[in-house]
Amino acid sequence: MYSLKDRILGCLTTAGMGDGIGAPSEAMSYKEIQEKYGGRIETFLDGSTNLVAWGNALGEITDDASQMFEMVKAIIKTGGDLTPQAAGQALIAWSENWPRYYPRNAGPTTRNVIDRLKNGEDPRVVGRSGGRYELGTSNGAIMRIAGAGLCHPGDLEGAVRTAIIMTECSHGTQIAFSAACAISCGIAQALTLNSDVHTILKACIYGAKRGEEIGLQEARIAPGARVLPKILKAIELAYAADSMEQAERMLNDEMGTDSSAIAQACAIAIGLFAAADGDCTKTILGGANIGGDTDTLACIAGMLAGAYRGYHSLPKEWCEIFRQANPALDLEWAADRLVEIIHKKYPAYSV
Repeated sequence: MYSLKDRILGCLTTAGMGDGIGAPSEAMSYKEIQEKYGGRIETFLDGSTNLVAWGNALGEITDDASQMFEMVKAIIKTGGDLTPQAAGQALIAWSENWPRYYPRNAGPTTRNVIDRLKNGEDPRVVGRSGGRYELGTSNGAIMRIAGAGLCHPGDLEGAVRTAIIMTECSHGTQIAFSAACAISCGIAQALTLNSDVHTILKACIYGAKRGEEIGLQEARIAPGARVLPKILKAIELAYAADSMEQAERMLNDEMGTDSSAIAQACAIAIGLFAAADGDCTKTILGGANIGGDTDTLACIAGMLAGAYRGYHSLPKEWCEIFRQANPALDLEWAADRLVEIIHKKYPAYSV
């Protein structure tokens, strides 16, 4: 039976699980993952010796899901009407509320803007700053984007608007706008009753086009590859593969999995979702095993899969491990509040 809350909670939880299950293998190649863990990662593993996730508990999140949660809290606080100022404050709150991950895990763009936001600079100006490689084109904009899609079920233009607002305080570039809108629109579509993998992928493509269109008019034009062609290539590779493992290798070989380029991360996450046919566990395990920025890739891909398949599809033992490892991450509360906002903004969902 369809449940809006189940889809929302599924999105947030699967994203968090992707972060936690991908953290032990972050910054490793496919071969290094196989050597360290004796084969493919198939469940939560102890990643406490990983230099990026040093000391983390089994199933513990990193900067990805903690930033996602702070942005969801900002959406809830504003009643679903997020502003650039509220988004900027959410980043500041993340730096203060999650000292375990900041500045240790902060990406190049987020690390650069937080001090400026704390000094009271206009978030829209800060987010459009350039002058360094990776500023505005790294992965932070999409690893925290879930709430932008979750508060607009079936409303792709609403998802685009909120994604732009959420993104422009740090990643105010045409590339980040395109990637953020792609994932946000995919999530918004996944929440609908009759969604399927095909319609979700079409929504991602629509979002990539709209985000780029808006970015070319309003954002800083940053150097870097366009998002849409990479998404189309990732989908092609996913459907050409004969197995999940082959899809991972093809995506890695064709696109690369480092943390420096949001266009490729967005595309790979969508490709993993497509290759897994939207299955939550297959999707995030694909992200954990593909190599490179594994926690981020599994987190982003998990947003799409969780919004599509729902919380009820997740292994119960995984849910318990994840809950115990992340007591500060009250996703049940967040899901309830988002449902309340949706009922007010979209009366059809209150029936």
